[in-house]
Amino acid sequence: MRNTIKTLLITIFTLPTVSAQNAEKVIADMINELGGKKAFYNMKNVTYDVEYKDPNTPMSLVSKEIYVFDKERSFATYSEHSMLKGKGKVAEAYDGENVWIKFDDKISNDKQANQIARFWRKTNYYWFAMFFKLQDKGLNLQHIGNKKVEGRDYDLIKVTFGNNIGDSQDTYVLYVNKKTKLIDQLLFTVVAFGITEPELLKLHYETIDGIKVPTERVEISSNWEGEIVGKKWATTYWTNIKFNTKIDMDIYAK
Repeated sequence: MRNTIKTLLITIFTLPTVSAQNAEKVIADMINELGGKKAFYNMKNVTYDVEYKDPNTPMSLVSKEIYVFDKERSFATYSEHSMLKGKGKVAEAYDGENVWIKFDDKISNDKQANQIARFWRKTNYYWFAMFFKLQDKGLNLQHIGNKKVEGRDYDLIKVTFGNNIGDSQDTYVLYVNKKTKLIDQLLFTVVAFGITEPELLKLHYETIDGIKVPTERVEISSNWEGEIVGKKWATTYWTNIKFNTKIDMDIYAK
């Protein structure tokens, strides 16, 4: 009887550790398949175009993005920004410490506009670098099971954030393809916008300078089983991606 209880206790207390170790291995293999963390950050910076359309809201964002990986600096100019209609030509920047927003080349002190700018500067950078950031300190990884979707076998990795990590603590469930090692789809929340039920995001990759990048993304409301409950897909396209170009750092200054 004592041996049975002892075995049960050992099993209970070692399961979380085993789950975390399994998750870390799956994530490490995934990052390696993408081209490797070192190779990604050695690129130093990236420029690209974004087009985001959500027919449910409707929200429309079209921007030119410039990121410097050091200090996660993020800059964008918009040709379309449905959240800031009528404000003029929009530019946003995060210099590694502070966010600013300009309308028609003039700094704005509008509180709501600056909050929107902070959200998109931090969020857009995170989405681009996210898979390489899954080994950052403060992230909790848990292997929560296996699942077959459309004939493909997946490891399910739950991602949560520790206190004071990021502006909001979202939850992700990554579907890592057992064969290709890539994340084919994921579930995620957007707590900053009050979205605590998941969105389902599906990804298509391109290889650019040896780095696999999810350049086509479609998303729709779902449940935590990954079952679609929404009616219309939102789309995101990343184009004209260029790594390691010469960046004028003055763009991050007010």
